[in-house]
Amino acid sequence: MVAFARVPRYTSAQMRRVSPLAWIIAFKGFKAVTLTALGAALLATRHEDPVDVLTRLALAVHIPLSSELFDRAMKFALNLTVRKQTAIAVTAFGYAALMGSEGIALYLRKPWARWFTVGATSSLLPIEVYEIVREVHLIRVLVLLGNITIVIYLLKRKELFEGS
Repeated sequence: MVAFARVPRYTSAQMRRVSPLAWIIAFKGFKAVTLTALGAALLATRHEDPVDVLTRLALAVHIPLSSELFDRAMKFALNLTVRKQTAIAVTAFGYAALMGSEGIALYLRKPWARWFTVGATSSLLPIEVYEIVREVHLIRVLVLLGNITIVIYLLKRKELFEGS
């Protein structure tokens, strides 16, 4: 017998006001899709010259070849091997599975979902702090603050997951 999960029903008033939980779910979904695409692209191009692939990508999305972003990406691409590229792709797929699982479980309001997300998100906070200490960038600070906000929100809003 196949058991189907109960999908939460929302009133029209609830649907008009997007909750922070909906934003968290959307963010998890976005990360899962992006990481899956990254993993697929890395696997599909692993036998091509990484510098050539990066240059074509930069030109396709109109990133100046003289930009700091392109320069940093080029330094990374110069050290890529087929083995490293495959390992990064597999890691991206694994992380995408984690993000997708978190998003789906949060959407279904599974009681364990908030703890799963809090644990997974909290476990990466020390790495984010290390990266900020190593080299401060606005985006790194914003990601850290966003993840801390997600953890605090989920810890305080246990009533969202009761009765599931």
